[in-house]
Amino acid sequence: MLHRRENNLRTETLYVGMAHHKKRFRNPRELLHTYIIRLQTSGSCEALIDSEFVVIKPGDLLLFRPGEKYELILKDNSIDYYLICNGTWIDQWWENFSPPQKSTIPLDDDLLKLWNQLAKETLRMNDTFEELTDYILRVFCLTLQRLHEIASMGETLGPSYIAYRIKKFIDQHATEALTLEQIAKHAGISISRAVNLFKSNFGQSIMSYAIEVRLAVACERIRYSSMSLDSVAKSSGFNNYTYFHRQFRIHFGLSPRQFREEQQKRSKLPMEQ
Repeated sequence: MLHRRENNLRTETLYVGMAHHKKRFRNPRELLHTYIIRLQTSGSCEALIDSEFVVIKPGDLLLFRPGEKYELILKDNSIDYYLICNGTWIDQWWENFSPPQKSTIPLDDDLLKLWNQLAKETLRMNDTFEELTDYILRVFCLTLQRLHEIASMGETLGPSYIAYRIKKFIDQHATEALTLEQIAKHAGISISRAVNLFKSNFGQSIMSYAIEVRLAVACERIRYSSMSLDSVAKSSGFNNYTYFHRQFRIHFGLSPRQFREEQQKRSKLPMEQ
């Protein structure tokens, strides 16, 4: 799908979506002819970075450009979002951005919404919506750049840097069995210091933020996958479905099943009108 704008810069969306790899798989090495943007959201994989394989965890962002080598070793239950694209606008954006092949960003719900919206518009393959898809792709790229820059800013925030390190660690590991001891150890401070520092910077407890991240991941999987609700709960970091159900209802006023039904109704509404 090719999109042209008045400034003659264009975008070309080739493939976009979410992939759930249930079994180990090796993506053969290739010399790219396209841009690839890939965000790990659950599980892990290994990626070829500077001639070495590097472990990729939730929150890790991969950005590759034409002419670069690309190879992945996907692990069991690895979940990622991917976008394969080309275009002169992408060329210009990439040149100005100059991103590293691997970085880490927060698992931002707005970015995932844009990712899924772009996937839906691309599937429609309707010339009427080409301009809309073009704008979504550009907004997506700029949002991605902003999240990358916000993550990089953490290193210049002085005393608050430790709090942002903790937040970043939670973003990456919220779907795992996470304890205050692990979080404090990662930050290199005591548990009480970590708890107080996070609270003073973000106005909420560490574990309440971890629950919010887990619920955001769960919402994304309920909206855009066919996973069972029990699988959604477990893969989002909730080992106990009853606890997941209670927290979901507290935060959203609906049960997970009601939320899925509402999302399915909304997705069908434009087609019915």
